[in-house]
Amino acid sequence: MSYILFISENKLKDSTALGGNIDNDFILPYVKVAQKKYIETKLGTDLFTKLQTDISGSSLSGAYKTLVDDYIMDALTHWSFYECLPFLRVRVANNGIGVKTSENLESLSQDDTNFLREEIRNTAEFYTERLIDYIKHNITSYPEYNTNTGADVRPNKSAFYSGMNVESSRWDRQTDITLDDFLGPELSQ
Repeated sequence: MSYILFISENKLKDSTALGGNIDNDFILPYVKVAQKKYIETKLGTDLFTKLQTDISGSSLSGAYKTLVDDYIMDALTHWSFYECLPFLRVRVANNGIGVKTSENLESLSQDDTNFLREEIRNTAEFYTERLIDYIKHNITSYPEYNTNTGADVRPNKSAFYSGMNVESSRWDRQTDITLDDFLGPELSQ
C-alpha cells in the first residue's frame, strides 16, 4: 500500500495562507511529515493504519469518516502548514542551498517568521486538542485506539508541547514547587 494522506494539497492551500501557485510536489513531503509526527502519534498505529486502509479502499464511513473529516483534517492542515513554512523560501539545488527572492515580495525577518510559526502552532494545537477530546469522549467507536502492542506507536493524549521536560518524580512528591527547588535551601534564606 502506498502512503495514504488524510488531506489533499488543495485542502491545505484552501485552508491556510499558502497560495495556489505553490507547487503540490513541494507541499507533499511536509503533509506526510506532519501526518507522521502529529497525527499518528495522537491516534496510535492501529487506528492510524485502520484509517489509511479505509481511505485507500474507499470504505471510510461512520464514526471513522467523522473523525477524519471533522477532526483530523483540521489538525493536519495546520500542522502541515507549520512544517512547510520554514522552507517556503529556501531552495536546494545541485549547486547549493539558496533563498528564493521576488521583486514583489519583501522577506520577513526571522523574528516575524518565528512569531507567525508560533501562531500556526497554536492553531494546530487547538485542533489537536479537539481531536484528542473527541476520541476520549467517543472511545467505544474506535476500538483500535487501545490495541497497540510491541513497536506500535501508542497514542499520546497531550495536544500541547511546552518544550520543557518535567520529571515525573517531581510530581510524585505531592508538594508545591518552592524557591528551594531552584536555589537550594542555603541560598533561599
